[in-house]
Amino acid sequence: MLVLKEYYCTKKHPLFLLVLLILLAMLLTFFIPIIPEKFVNALIASFSIFTALSFNLLLLLIDMIKGIDTNISIKSREELQKLKLEVMNKCLKIISASILFSITDIILLLLISCDFKKLTDLINIKVISIIVNNLLIFLTYLFILLFFDSLYSILKIMHILITKEVDNKKNEFNKE
Repeated sequence: MLVLKEYYCTKKHPLFLLVLLILLAMLLTFFIPIIPEKFVNALIASFSIFTALSFNLLLLLIDMIKGIDTNISIKSREELQKLKLEVMNKCLKIISASILFSITDIILLLLISCDFKKLTDLINIKVISIIVNNLLIFLTYLFILLFFDSLYSILKIMHILITKEVDNKKNEFNKE
């Protein structure tokens, strides 16, 4: 829960975003109530890959924070360090949430792909089966949307960080 709380603290309008994503997930659940098995398999593979890439991105961020120019004055270096740490902290929160969303999606998709018909026939309660299935599909859509939102946020922050690094390197070469 802490990861989710920190993730939503990085957003400007977290409540609006959450309501919008829940409504979108409800619409998807209503209009596309069954996720095809091929799509489930593709999503599981995709989320597995994105989870690994997110861990690598964390390492890249740590490496970027170490690469501060030592030729600038101490005061400027401290300010730059504080700024980078602040942006990195925000990005770490978003990446952590992205990993959580991805792992949750993998688990939900695995649950969807399981065949619970034997269990429901045994219990003979079809209504509960339908409710659980729709809830699983709704949660899957919701976490897919949350993952895409976090991925967009990561791309936006990484673009800013990398652009600033490139600009700093260009300035270093122009000084020489």
